Amino acid sequence: MTSVENLSLLKNQFERIIRSLEPSILLEHVRRLDPMVYARYFRGFRPQTLGRKRVESALRAEVYEKQNTKIGDILTILWNQENRDLYQAMLEHVRTVAENVETIERIEDDQANAFLDDLTARFEVEDLLVCVRLNEVRFSESVIATRLLGIQPEAEPAEVPPPAEEAPAGGEAEPGAVN
Repeated sequence: MTSVENLSLLKNQFERIIRSLEPSILLEHVRRLDPMVYARYFRGFRPQTLGRKRVESALRAEVYEKQNTKIGDILTILWNQENRDLYQAMLEHVRTVAENVETIERIEDDQANAFLDDLTARFEVEDLLVCVRLNEVRFSESVIATRLLGIQPEAEPAEVPPPAEEAPAGGEAEPGAVN
């Protein structure tokens, strides 16, 4: 998946991602790596005078409307740098599955739950969700939904017993049937 596809799973957390980044560093990376975006939204402004809301709305448009992978990549890299403690802790856990994390296709639910048990004691759940989505940690969607999104799994529908058979019309009732 691309960084834009990963960020599309984090639309509700986008403001949190931007808020966690230092605006001057973020804008400097945008200026150097995607000068057209910088010129479109921020040229002529001092980085100190730009509010986070303006930066957030401009980058939101680039990521979600224009599907700009450069901006998605910048946000992913800077978020991982800013949250390096969480990133490193997650990486250590994932490396217990396989040293080369790129080869991992799936992390079993019991392992994922053990990782999350440890990490939720040290980090906020919303930050864990961002880390898992941005870095494509191979947890199952059910683990992500229940542990990180707080969605309760739907209960299995209770089995409804089949309707009792009626006695044949005009005939003898079955043994044990009450008339």
